[in-house]
Amino acid sequence: MIKKIIAILVLIIVVFHLSWYAASSMQVNKKVPDQATEQKAFADYLEKEKISVDLNSFKESYIEAHGQKLHLTIFSAGENEPTLVFIPGTSVYAKFYIEYMYKMYLQGFNVIGFDPRGHGLSNGLRGDYTISEIVDDTLAVVKYARQLFGGKVAIAGSSQGGIVAFNAAARDDSLAAAVCHNLADLNGRDNLILSHIRPPQSMVPLAEFLAGVYKSYAIPVSLYLDLAIEKSKSGKSLDELVQEDPVIVHWITIRALGSLMHTNLAKPVEKIKVPIMLIHSDKDSIFPQSYVENIFNKLTCEKKYLLLKNTQHLVLNKNVDVVVPPITKWLKEIM
Repeated sequence: MIKKIIAILVLIIVVFHLSWYAASSMQVNKKVPDQATEQKAFADYLEKEKISVDLNSFKESYIEAHGQKLHLTIFSAGENEPTLVFIPGTSVYAKFYIEYMYKMYLQGFNVIGFDPRGHGLSNGLRGDYTISEIVDDTLAVVKYARQLFGGKVAIAGSSQGGIVAFNAAARDDSLAAAVCHNLADLNGRDNLILSHIRPPQSMVPLAEFLAGVYKSYAIPVSLYLDLAIEKSKSGKSLDELVQEDPVIVHWITIRALGSLMHTNLAKPVEKIKVPIMLIHSDKDSIFPQSYVENIFNKLTCEKKYLLLKNTQHLVLNKNVDVVVPPITKWLKEIM
């Protein structure tokens, strides 16, 4: 009887793993959307969110970097004008923030938004990356921006992109500045508060081991982040936007999740030299205010804090006209 029960349990475990792996493989091996699919999705997004931009103000291109083909959205203000490289958040892509990039361009900035590997129109397995790899992508785009425009280059990022921008600032002192809508020190301790999946700190070594074992498996982004609570300009939940847009990544790998759980900064927070601007919403449901402020207060570099009242997480989508003026003012002072 006991042997039979054990055999049934083993069978259940095997079937579960095979089913999970099959579902994961189906998600991460999805093809990069073709141009027609992307253009229709983008047009639908602009219409639903009532976003008005000059579609002739930007061009799209690709660069090869670290074995990856990265898709770029480029607004050109002119050579030797200040340049901003923009990093999108988890699962989305640069044109998801098209209004923000466009209005920064209208302020006199060259702006290059890019889709990180495994996102948008860039190549790579869908949703498979590490934070360090996206930092690599960011610095490759910064290098390209310097070659293309000359002059100083700052970076900006939203949500996961803000974390990447913060990590890039810790790695590369040559950056003119970093604008971080949200930031995190992924030390495997304090940052666990950012996710639905919160192992006790004592369990982090085991969780990291399991992340290595299950690195090729994937989970829906909605299990990692509460997307339903965040609303877009149109009032749609972020969860609805994700489901409606075929360019958005719906699952991320355990490898990606593991890097979000623990990725050491290149230098301690106190040693970062690149000027940092922190943008935070007081009603952000993902990044607690006390958490980001604790990190910001440790910074000894030139810094600026913009706290937005009565706003939610999607401020670079919903509150563009509120955030662009102070970001512009600060960047022009720094650059």
